[in-house]
This record gives sequence, structure tokens and C-alpha cells, in this order.
Amino acid sequence: MSKGKHIIIDIGHARGTGARGNGMEEHARCEQIAGHLANRLRADGYAVTVLDYPDSTNSADLVATVKAANGISRAAFGISLHMDAASKVVGYVESIDEDGEPCKQPIIEEDPAPHGAHICYVSNTGKRMAEAIAKWLCTLLPGRASDTVKRGDLYILKNTRAPWVLVECGFITTPEDAVTEPQQIAECIAAGVRHYFEEVAA
Repeated sequence: MSKGKHIIIDIGHARGTGARGNGMEEHARCEQIAGHLANRLRADGYAVTVLDYPDSTNSADLVATVKAANGISRAAFGISLHMDAASKVVGYVESIDEDGEPCKQPIIEEDPAPHGAHICYVSNTGKRMAEAIAKWLCTLLPGRASDTVKRGDLYILKNTRAPWVLVECGFITTPEDAVTEPQQIAECIAAGVRHYFEEVAA
């Protein structure tokens, strides 16, 4: 049952430090998704805490998020919201290196080809939650080779006491992903949360 379950939502990255593409910025985009997700989960009967440290550095944001999350003793689950970005080298320009020698500097542009959502986890419980969310979100935002990925190297997943997943809500550099309504993304994540608590973990 959802009643009494406490979900933590983490808005990934500090303001202006995340991915950019199609005139959008990762923190602002995830802030929108988080707002819709928090409203949906509360309407479904969950307690929700949204963590966000927009004026921090990325490292300070991570440390503060983990500290705050671990201070919520009865948290049932945590969800970090992110968006991916892709780039490609499209050419080179003649330049001079720091030693005064001629060199070629790459010209890097957004790569609109990679697309799709995926969910990262580290624990077995996280894996089940990731699969539950992927069932809906990766239908809305398809394209990845794997819908869920075990990532033991991610700070937020390694250091939070509550089970945790990190949701990459598509590619901000891909127009099709970037124009997907934040409310639609939030509804898919919320559907996965309901499925997990009402069917998988019941």
C-alpha cells in the first residue's frame, strides 16, 4: 500500500552546471519534472520530500543531498532526476597550443541522434524499482540498448541509506526527447512507483 510511504525526489545537478541542449538546461528541466512528480505522488497518497540545492557546486549538491536524504529515517525510496546529453566532433580548427606549437582543436556540436530514457541502480531493491519505472518511462522515451543499468560508481546510489534510483529522462540534446512534456515524464515515473509498491513489493 502507498499510504505512509515516504519518497525522496532529488533534482540532479546545481543550476547551470548540468547538460544543455535545444535551448534547455538540465536543472530547469528536472525541476519541472520534479514538481509534477511530487504532485502526482502526493495525490496517490505518498509523503514526498524534494531535495534541491540549486546554488551549490555539483559536489556540494551531492554531499548536501546525501546528508539530507540520510536524515529522513523512514524514507522508503529515493529518485534522482537527470537528463543525458550527447555531442560529436564535426571538424577541426587550426590553433596554437600552450607551448606555442600549431595544433588542431576539435569543433564539438550537439549530437541529436542518441535518445531514450534509462534508470540506474546499484542494489537489488533498486533494480526492481528501476525495472518498474522503465516499464512506463522507456515506452514513452525509447531508444536505449538497456532500459536499466547497474552503476556502482554513482555517488548518490552508493551513499544513500534508502534504496535509490537515478532516472535519466531522455537526452536534452535530442529534439524528440527534449520536447516531451515534463508532466508526461512525471506520470510515467509515478506509474512505476505505484507498480513497485502495489505489485512488486506488496
